[in-house]
Amino acid sequence: MAAYCEVCSLQLNNDYAFRTHLTGKKHLRNYQQKELQKKILENSIFVSPIPRCFTACKLIEFFLQFGSIDSYKIGANYAIITFNKREPVNYLLNNPIWINKTKLDIKRRTLNNPKKMCNANSTEVAKVIDYDSIKTIFEEETTFDNQLAAFLNAVLLSNAEVETRYENICKSLSLIFASVFPNCQTYRFGSTQTGLGFKECDLDIYMDIGVPICESKNSPWTMKKVFKEVKSIMYKINNVFTDIVSIPKAKTPIIKFYHVPTKISCDISFKNGFGIYNSDLIKHCLSLDMRLKPLMILIKYWARQCKISGCGKISNYALMMLIIFYLQQAEPSILPPLKEFQKTCVPKIVNGWQVNFDENMVLPPIVNSNNIPQLLLGFFEYYINFQFKTNVVCPWDGIPHTKEEFIEVNKLPNYMARYKEIATTDDLKLDIGKFVCIQDPIELNRNVAASTSQRIITLFQEYCKVGAEFCTSERVDNYKNLLEYLFTSVSKPNNDNIQIVIAIHAGPYLSIGLPDNFEEREDIINKEQYKKDNWYFIVFNLVKDIFEKVYKLKVEVLSADKEAKQQKIEILSDVHTKEHTQFLLHCVGTKCIWSNRRAGTVNLNPSMSALDREASISDNVLEENSKRGRLREVKLDFICKFEKKENPVHVQLELINKNSRAKLFKEFGYAVRDKIRRIAMNTLLHMLQHEKHY
Repeated sequence: MAAYCEVCSLQLNNDYAFRTHLTGKKHLRNYQQKELQKKILENSIFVSPIPRCFTACKLIEFFLQFGSIDSYKIGANYAIITFNKREPVNYLLNNPIWINKTKLDIKRRTLNNPKKMCNANSTEVAKVIDYDSIKTIFEEETTFDNQLAAFLNAVLLSNAEVETRYENICKSLSLIFASVFPNCQTYRFGSTQTGLGFKECDLDIYMDIGVPICESKNSPWTMKKVFKEVKSIMYKINNVFTDIVSIPKAKTPIIKFYHVPTKISCDISFKNGFGIYNSDLIKHCLSLDMRLKPLMILIKYWARQCKISGCGKISNYALMMLIIFYLQQAEPSILPPLKEFQKTCVPKIVNGWQVNFDENMVLPPIVNSNNIPQLLLGFFEYYINFQFKTNVVCPWDGIPHTKEEFIEVNKLPNYMARYKEIATTDDLKLDIGKFVCIQDPIELNRNVAASTSQRIITLFQEYCKVGAEFCTSERVDNYKNLLEYLFTSVSKPNNDNIQIVIAIHAGPYLSIGLPDNFEEREDIINKEQYKKDNWYFIVFNLVKDIFEKVYKLKVEVLSADKEAKQQKIEILSDVHTKEHTQFLLHCVGTKCIWSNRRAGTVNLNPSMSALDREASISDNVLEENSKRGRLREVKLDFICKFEKKENPVHVQLELINKNSRAKLFKEFGYAVRDKIRRIAMNTLLHMLQHEKHY
């Protein structure tokens, strides 16, 4: 006999299929979502219209007299308010409610889109600290200090909230999982531990199950077994855990879930407790100077408003490391190198790294007396021109090292002995191959900004420029409008000014293209310098040919040394490359030849060099698109800055838009920045293998 599941809106063929379906994860998840929807609706009201001249803050203050509010959403002329319990809702629905002699039209909240309701709570939670919900602070308060105090009170988690809600989750988890892991301990880390958490923020949890987790076959607990057991318990207690998602393949495997009693989203990990030690270290730094917590909260909220922080962008932890690093560079400095905290205590080693520090260490008095707006200005100015491409941010020793210093581990300072001991293979070294590298102060081989792209850093620096301008201009008015301008400046930066930087390293190719009798020639006195000059000359011509032959651009060469005026170089020779350290290649083109190149790869000679191969593909694409009338005409006009670099020997190319449409230049730049380097490196390899000259 057929059966129908109302929860899942699903028709089942027979009773057996129906009973099997009721025990499945999909049904359980849908049931949990339905129950959550029901609870939210029972505890929510819809108010419309909102009385004129009544701000969002005043409206929420008014409804707080009826009961605790979990979340709210304020629209143009309506409000959705969710209480902690259903009693306030019942009272408001059954009694006339007046504000300023105006009777409010209050209805029970209804559900317009059930599919979106599963995410409704998290969406409304985010509204609690959205700028629209707090902007009245900057309209009502008249001084920077008062605005800052009201802002912190509006967005920051209180200690009471942390203890009664977040800490209780950890305690309950330890009790729930004690049946499987008798000696388990659960710890908070991240913003709820450092004191930098926004209201209704997620909770990061580390659970020590009390026994080692090992991936060997004979181990009683592997990560896979732990995940399976934890998820099994969570699915059984569906009145506590919902929206359970496991991410076992991440660098730090986690299980995400929604904790129903407290309405908090959580991430729980089991791998290691480094997050706890990192959080304690940040918390200790905050305790050293009362200005640091508000400064970090302001920058964190600013980055949130600018949409440059979060998953896939600048993580909040990486942002804190940037702030700490700046405070180490400030004149005079406010924070010492973080390694100083580890010198005076007996090391506690976890996975090879020292994780403890001396909280009682006596530091010299802090003599920097800058106020918070001045510190904000210093942060913005420091990072406006910071060379993320070539430098490593190292809060551990407080020094901006170059990435080249980390290539040869043995040449690093002696105080990095622990890093030298561990970084014996490439996979154990600090990942300096990413555009941004911020060294973790505890796991010294971890780049905490490895997932941050060049585009996000360009945006970050653009917003820093805007922030610095606001800090400077608002000084004359005692920074009265500074916070309002900072948090609403999202559209100010010119995102079209992208930075395309390409590095081509000599590496094993430094000796290519040398004369046959190079070693015997007595007229070449400085042979090492000759190798460099010869390599620069080869690469310059190679780059010029890539633009001309592959991308069909007209190229004009100009000198670009600071001490010389820009002038056209008619015939480039090795003499010219010796005379100048920089060149400008003015490139102009009208053919879009960088996209849809697969059609041109037919019948190519496999023995061709990379340059010849790509040039042939361009010819084929040009011919084929011309025949079919699909050739895209464009107007590309940019400058390529060619700069010779040493230690190690390489060249740096920077593409700068001149008269192209911004969107077109961005498309071209992103398409060719990796391609140019690959063509150059593969052509150099071809020359080395076949002992060819350029």
